[in-house]
Amino acid sequence: MGMSPTQTGLIIVAVVVVMAMIAFVIQTVENQRRERRMRLLLLKDQVRRATHLLHTLPDHYITREIRDLLVKYLQQRWKGVLELENSPDNRQKFSELDEFASQPLPVVEHPAGSMTLHTDRNHAERTAALLRELFQFLSELKAGGMLSGIQASEVIYQVKEAYTRTRIDVELMDAMEVEAGRGAAAALPRYRTAGAKLQSLNQTQQLDRQLYELGTHMDQLQTKVDEERKAREAEERKRQQEEAAKQDRFRPGGYIPPR
Repeated sequence: MGMSPTQTGLIIVAVVVVMAMIAFVIQTVENQRRERRMRLLLLKDQVRRATHLLHTLPDHYITREIRDLLVKYLQQRWKGVLELENSPDNRQKFSELDEFASQPLPVVEHPAGSMTLHTDRNHAERTAALLRELFQFLSELKAGGMLSGIQASEVIYQVKEAYTRTRIDVELMDAMEVEAGRGAAAALPRYRTAGAKLQSLNQTQQLDRQLYELGTHMDQLQTKVDEERKAREAEERKRQQEEAAKQDRFRPGGYIPPR
């Protein structure tokens, strides 16, 4: 006995419903996989950004507060990565971060004999760009509620101070160029202006060595300027004396010809 049209219709409807349910499940799984993949990509991008800042900024500018903040942020992000992709490589990188966090801050001295922290203008400009990137990064964390008000203020102040110091380095390099092109007298005011700005940042005496190098150079320039001034004054006196002697020769009775 064959199926009635009603039974056939019900079977068709049932098949369609089952296929729709299967398609829905497949789509849901695919959406979850896509969402998981996008979340993983976002986390890894955040890890790359913070790691770049942590390991590229000059050691002089990595304070305890800045390093702790970046390390804590990275630890949170790596935990999220491991929840989505618990691979040996990811576990190794998380372990390396923990090891890095346990190390003390390196003791970094100012380069002996150098008035600037940076080796050249390009070096200083790269550091300034990194500090601007770090400032933007911290501002985003603060806006997202990931930093407390006090913590944000302290770290952002340190970044601004580091940026100011970098710009002072550029001013010192400008003074060096003036010294090379126009001499000590023209350069000294620029050195003094940069030195005064640097001194205002030296509240914790961390810049003593740089200020010493700058002060030593300015003293040498001042000695040179004084010597050049004395030489010009002596030359001027000599010229005046020679001019006066010439005038005396042509005064009445001032010149007696030989017999």
